[in-house]
Amino acid sequence: MATENPVRVLHVDDDPAVLDLTATLLEREDGLQVETATSADAGLDVLAEAEFECIVSDYDMPGTDGLEFLTAVREQGCELPFILFTGHGNEAVASEAISAGVSDYLQKGTGTEQYEVLANRIRNYAAQYRAEREIERARRRYELVARAVSDVIFEWDAESDHIDFSGRFGQQFGVEPPADPDQQWWVEHIHPADRSDIVEHLDGALAATESDVHVEYRFDPGDGDYRYISEDRYHHYEDEELVDIVGAFRDVTARRERERRLDALHEASRELMTAESVDAVVETVSRAAEEILDLSLHAVYRRDGDVLVPVATTERAREVFGGVPTLERGEALIWEVVGGDEPRVYDDLADVGGLYNPDTPAGSEFHVPFGEFGVFVAGSTTPDDVTESEVRLAQVLLANAEAALERVRNGG
Repeated sequence: MATENPVRVLHVDDDPAVLDLTATLLEREDGLQVETATSADAGLDVLAEAEFECIVSDYDMPGTDGLEFLTAVREQGCELPFILFTGHGNEAVASEAISAGVSDYLQKGTGTEQYEVLANRIRNYAAQYRAEREIERARRRYELVARAVSDVIFEWDAESDHIDFSGRFGQQFGVEPPADPDQQWWVEHIHPADRSDIVEHLDGALAATESDVHVEYRFDPGDGDYRYISEDRYHHYEDEELVDIVGAFRDVTARRERERRLDALHEASRELMTAESVDAVVETVSRAAEEILDLSLHAVYRRDGDVLVPVATTERAREVFGGVPTLERGEALIWEVVGGDEPRVYDDLADVGGLYNPDTPAGSEFHVPFGEFGVFVAGSTTPDDVTESEVRLAQVLLANAEAALERVRNGG
């Protein structure tokens, strides 16, 4: 049965016999689909017409060699993983390939084992590429949401030193501005760690009579709770004298927090691709989950036959549950996702039957299958505290971890 979402690979080599053999052997591996080209120029044409998730290229080709092909690919803005698979191998070529930025370097040999190694590397790099694309898509979605929020409009008059705000100030922050806010009030409510840099930046813009200025900083609107503010302002001058400032700002605290989580996910993905043992993979998943998820209760379970054994958990989970139990088949809901593809989300555990502990202090949780390894579970003591974005972030993290485990098992 064909894989529903195969990894699409472009293989470039000037020898058609090598292309045919490699495509045949790679496509025997589950989840790989190969398209070929007999020159770098032909490869660039194919890249322009179709989407791929990995490029495999020979080095010694007439006209444009493999590294020149890599340069051309990158100049087109294509960041696909690039594996140099060549029979023209020596230390000088390997060093040059690494310096040029290839993802991997494999030397052709005899026998079919080399193609198994190649297939494994392709899957690993494609999994990382897919994860990075998912992270970037999430970034764009969050940015669109942030832009959809109406801004707070303000105007500062130089003569009166008075700031007028639109009515959305109260809607955005839940507090109203003072009756007569001035520039000093604004500056004093910028976070002390940001204040000098922001004032210096704005003073520099005014000294240069710049009109359009963008800044981001932490700001206390008046309730003692700092938020991240994104501000765009227009400086209006007359005879090079500042007359007034009109601007718009929005609370981007949620966006900044999402970016922090996505950065942590990205870093974890890179760590997973270099993990050298199963324990290292599990430790990275557990640590990254604490940074990525806004949930203090989570654990990684390893399947051992008909038993799920906890192998990593948070200190908070141990405190709340008095330890994390080993679970035999049928004893707990998390068994329902073992070996499956889809997560399960429970918004209010008080309404759910079949719990391992009917008196559980957990209020809500979700379970994500962890391939052949086991299950990941995360939750909160509060009902309805699981968000779709947290489930999605956990799925991306675990998909990367599955690819890392496969690489470790295959010694690649």
